[in-house]
Amino acid sequence: MFRNKDLNQLLGGCLTDFKTYARGTYRGFQIIFDLRAVNNAQIFFVTINASAPGLEALSALASFLESQKAGSKHFHGFSCYEHFIELELTSPAMPKKIPAIFNGIIDPVVQYITMQSFTPGCQNCGDSTMPLDCYQINNAHQMLCENCSREVEARLEDNKAAVKSQKSSLIPGLVGALLGALIGAAVWIGIYKLGYIAGIAGAITVICAMKGYEMFGRALDVKGVIISVLISVVMIYFANNISWAWDVYDELKPYGYSFTDTYRGLHDIIVKAEALPYFYRDLGIGYFLTLICSVGTIINALRNSSGSYKMKKAK
Repeated sequence: MFRNKDLNQLLGGCLTDFKTYARGTYRGFQIIFDLRAVNNAQIFFVTINASAPGLEALSALASFLESQKAGSKHFHGFSCYEHFIELELTSPAMPKKIPAIFNGIIDPVVQYITMQSFTPGCQNCGDSTMPLDCYQINNAHQMLCENCSREVEARLEDNKAAVKSQKSSLIPGLVGALLGALIGAAVWIGIYKLGYIAGIAGAITVICAMKGYEMFGRALDVKGVIISVLISVVMIYFANNISWAWDVYDELKPYGYSFTDTYRGLHDIIVKAEALPYFYRDLGIGYFLTLICSVGTIINALRNSSGSYKMKKAK
């Protein structure tokens, strides 16, 4: 996760890097770094196990963090909970600047919660007397006492059963997925007209298709995710066709060709122009970039739609 040189300078060298996450104890507080993709951006989620002495202290902390966030472009966001704080940090373009920037954000927070009598402890219950272990829960890590680890796992099992009991309405879901995918296809065509093939447009197609299925079908179950992805694949194919037909139409309209004529004869035109390899190249690049940009979203959607989860004791 971090270079050794940076790790030694970050928070006084207290962190142990486990490749997928890092954690350590800094000034008495357990701190965990998780790196996750959010809207195709890499965000460091920094969890500090700290229990507020009261609701007023929690409210004051939120105000303090808001003022700190305004002073740093790398302080992306934060969340305050009863027993822990979560900071969202973005990495600078030059990795060697990570220690200075992250220390400049985290140090004042730790100093503030120390002065305001926040106490370290379990992330779920706040107990500071029980030994803590690190648990991986899906893509995040939490420091929990043994009792809370069982409680969290029981909640995840209950949620899994509740999600599995939900069934979507197939036909309305199909309609919603088609409408959603059309939005993504329009974005694809617009970006292509600017001279680019963007995986983000394919990811938007997938996301909109799944959202449309969920809105019209009343739930996004496993079959809804699969159907949404398949519809997106087909819609991207037609979006690529329309993009190419539009370019060809711009060349042929002075000769009296309509867009409909161009679209219908697109394959023959491309073959005669010996441009078929370039057509499939664009389509292949589009599918590849879409996969890269949306694979995480699809995996999360499948996990959420089935209620499945991953929980285990981490190193």
